[in-house]
Amino acid sequence: MSSRWPMNRPKPRFAKSFKLFSETKGSFTIEASFVLPLILLSTLSLLFLALYVYQTSSAFQNAGIAADRAAFIWDNSKKDAITGDYSIDKDDGLYWRIHSDSMSDLFRFLIPNAAAQISLPVSSSSNGTGPEGKMQKIGGTLSSGWSGRMRYVNSGFSREVTVDLEKPFRSPTFMMSKLQKNVSSEAAAQVVDPVESIRLIDLTRSFIQEIQGRIKPNAALKTMVEPKSLPEPGAVITNHESAANYLRTLVNGKEQALKVNGSTTRIVDALDANKVAHQAYYSFNESQLRKVQMPKDAELLRDGSQVTGVVWHFFKLSKQDKVKLSNGFRQELERQGIVVVIHE
Repeated sequence: MSSRWPMNRPKPRFAKSFKLFSETKGSFTIEASFVLPLILLSTLSLLFLALYVYQTSSAFQNAGIAADRAAFIWDNSKKDAITGDYSIDKDDGLYWRIHSDSMSDLFRFLIPNAAAQISLPVSSSSNGTGPEGKMQKIGGTLSSGWSGRMRYVNSGFSREVTVDLEKPFRSPTFMMSKLQKNVSSEAAAQVVDPVESIRLIDLTRSFIQEIQGRIKPNAALKTMVEPKSLPEPGAVITNHESAANYLRTLVNGKEQALKVNGSTTRIVDALDANKVAHQAYYSFNESQLRKVQMPKDAELLRDGSQVTGVVWHFFKLSKQDKVKLSNGFRQELERQGIVVVIHE
């Protein structure tokens, strides 16, 4: 006799639970509710990571370009900060390396000395010839969004410009622990001066060859003796005539009248044996010299038959400590081929 489950008897509870778990309806929605947020967060994380890498690369690029530009214009502050272009008659002078190149850095081992530096961003560009002025000129080319500093260190054989840049980076809350709050970079460039290096090497080689064997140590010591007589007092210059007499004695020259053209004559205070015209100026007016005297001497130089050179000697007034000669007029004279000598 076989036994069967009664048709009207309820099925066991575990059978209903098994049917619920084996059902596939709605499974895609449940899986998507777990997977899609992970994909979205991963995508956003990659996007912000890419932005962070881009901002860091931009910081390195800007810092490197600023350092290279500063090193390139270091030998002449008149150069354009971006192109490096400059006028041939504009420079920092011959001795800028002594008074405008942080020479005090060489004595840091004796006296504590902070390196020359500026803060970024700068409010405006500068035309200064010192280290700070040159760095401010380059700092003016950087975007105001960058902050940081520029510094310059002169170690003698090594001169270096360093640029530190940073900018805030805003990332979502869930990424703050992974990414830094600021992007930053540092770049440095060496200041090279090939013209000065070649000049020093050539001077050293020439100087050593010239003095080698010229004088012995014993002979040099014999020359270092006390003078037996007092030197004559210096000449006292109180007017143009005394200045002209001093020049004639100094260069062993004579006063000479030179014909500039058919209607113009130039009186030279002292013409030496080499046909170099020396002119004395005690009290003068730059406007009158520019309009009247300078054209005459420029014409004599161009002609070249009566003079081989022209030297203007400026003497200070007895009540003054310095000769009041403007740099613009002095450069104009030098462009005309006229040598300027200051007597103070």
